[in-house]
Amino acid sequence: MDLGLDGKSALITGGSRGIGRAIAERLLAEGASVAISARGQEDLDSAVAEMSSRGTVHGSVVDVADGDALTAWVAEAGRELGGIDIVISNASGGGSGRTSAEAFQKTLDVDILGCVRMVDAAMEHLEASDAAAIMAISTTAAIENFGNGMGSYNVLKAGLINLIAGYSQSLGAKGIRANVVSPGPIWVDGGAWAQVKEAVPEMYESALATHPSGRLGTADEVANAVAFLVSPAASWITGENVVIDGGYTKRVSF
Repeated sequence: MDLGLDGKSALITGGSRGIGRAIAERLLAEGASVAISARGQEDLDSAVAEMSSRGTVHGSVVDVADGDALTAWVAEAGRELGGIDIVISNASGGGSGRTSAEAFQKTLDVDILGCVRMVDAAMEHLEASDAAAIMAISTTAAIENFGNGMGSYNVLKAGLINLIAGYSQSLGAKGIRANVVSPGPIWVDGGAWAQVKEAVPEMYESALATHPSGRLGTADEVANAVAFLVSPAASWITGENVVIDGGYTKRVSF
């Protein structure tokens, strides 16, 4: 399927590794140009160097919690790419299982306000695009009880789903679509579930047992779905929360 992404421009926060990196690689493979941000210079430089042979990719060190820095990056990326068609809010402040006010503030600053500021800063470009799309990365921890169910990550990722639903309604008349994906446990080398496997092996084994296929998902599997949803091929899909979990959650959705 031709997704129609050739020539499109996309911004991705947290794009140097994990799901964000996989999304960047998938979009590049489809002919899109990308600008990624990350907090670590070394990881960012490595990602840009490795992906540059696949297409146009720009990288900048940005702390998404810093609103001024995020806004400035969006403006810079828009100039570098010659416009913005797609914004993907992927960076997360974490906080799973953490219930302190500090944890909630950190997750709010990155997961919610990071998305809001990114969209606001890119709005002029999105309004000018003929295929504008907003995407946010949530989690299955937002749609069912996970851990103690009260962590800042769980709660505010649920808020992110609601935020994106609001964007889909308020921006639809401008031709801007907005969707969110909620991955279940995803294996990334050195990532959260790799740490769980090392530190809490019983939790890791329980996650495997809960999946009908007996394995965790991969970042590429999430990226494939994201690439479709932000593409013109998904032009009639907006306001959706697409769960990507290999059957990990047991909801019956109608």
